[in-house]
Amino acid sequence: MPHTLSPWCRGCHAPDTGFDPLLAMDPMPLAGMFCRTPEAAAIAPCFPLTWIRCQQCGLVQVLEDVPDRLLYSEYNYASSTVPGLVRHFTGFAAHLASQYPASGVTYLEIGCNDGVLLRQLPPAWRRIGVDPSDVALRGVSPGGHELFNQPFTPDLVRQTGLEGRVDVVSGSNCLAHISDLRQVFEAAALSLRVGGHFWVEVHDLQATLAGAQWDTIYHEHKAEWSEAALIRCLAPLGFAWVSTDRLPLHGGLLRIRMRRESGPQPIPAGLEDHREDVGRLAEAYRNRRDSAAVRQLLDLRKAGRTLAAYGASGRANVYLNQIPELGFAYIIDESPLRCGRFIPRIGTPITPPARLLGEPAAACLVTAWNYRDDIIRKNPDHRGAWLTAFGQP
Repeated sequence: MPHTLSPWCRGCHAPDTGFDPLLAMDPMPLAGMFCRTPEAAAIAPCFPLTWIRCQQCGLVQVLEDVPDRLLYSEYNYASSTVPGLVRHFTGFAAHLASQYPASGVTYLEIGCNDGVLLRQLPPAWRRIGVDPSDVALRGVSPGGHELFNQPFTPDLVRQTGLEGRVDVVSGSNCLAHISDLRQVFEAAALSLRVGGHFWVEVHDLQATLAGAQWDTIYHEHKAEWSEAALIRCLAPLGFAWVSTDRLPLHGGLLRIRMRRESGPQPIPAGLEDHREDVGRLAEAYRNRRDSAAVRQLLDLRKAGRTLAAYGASGRANVYLNQIPELGFAYIIDESPLRCGRFIPRIGTPITPPARLLGEPAAACLVTAWNYRDDIIRKNPDHRGAWLTAFGQP
């Protein structure tokens, strides 16, 4: 199954001669892959995984590029199945509604997934989603938002007559998943009227590095954004920085608002890249088998005890494949898109929460640790240990 190396920076299109290598991880199956049978899991393809930084804009990104048709033709992630995400988008929708008039607003969301945000925006707004996934197609309902089930490009903007017609564009946790981000930014600039806003929600690279969250590095996370890198990529296209908020979602989230201006904007001086923090994450990855959680799990496994994990997320695919000797009996997930499937390569079965009571585990590792509190609260009858490798102890 083919992959290529990115020939340029995904964000600013600087050539690949300007990349600094940061971390090479063991080859990985796709983090968004959940296999239908153990046999399919055993032969799931693996790809090299290398983290690099662009010398020009500072964007941290994965060097290897797996085609979108392999990543998203069967996308096993529906935002509405994750309670923490639903709460987040409910709050974001209320915040957006407070910023703009109750009617007469044209709103476009890049990577709308199943429409969890668009459904909660004022119904008098024109609500447009752009997302090429099968999940987005299933999320459309009569009288709801419009959907363009394809990538967001300048050509799409022109073909749909949206040039300069959109008041607000947003993208929540989708700007990690796109190979040619420069093209997306150009499409946002083309669609927005002067004075319109571009809201971007992305993983906070600073938080990822500070927490040594190596489990968030995978092929679908093609880019990891800092505030500085995003501003450097957008300012030449006519975007001026307005505000930045840091939120706890996903272990650290940036919400950045930019305003569309009539021409290129100056790049502010003094933007920080947090280059010095990469070493901590790289060291944590190299020493991943020496963490307290792994030592406890291996001791229990040696004693013949049952081990479980909770949250068949992309993070789980990374963690379980990078430490395959842990040998979990099963992994719990609440999404019907994933239950009954298997983790690629290692073949761990994905099962509903009832199994945690039917086949009690001595310890359950919360692989979806960014939702740790929700998970523990919903499973009060689990008598074994709750463990996490990242985030809260």
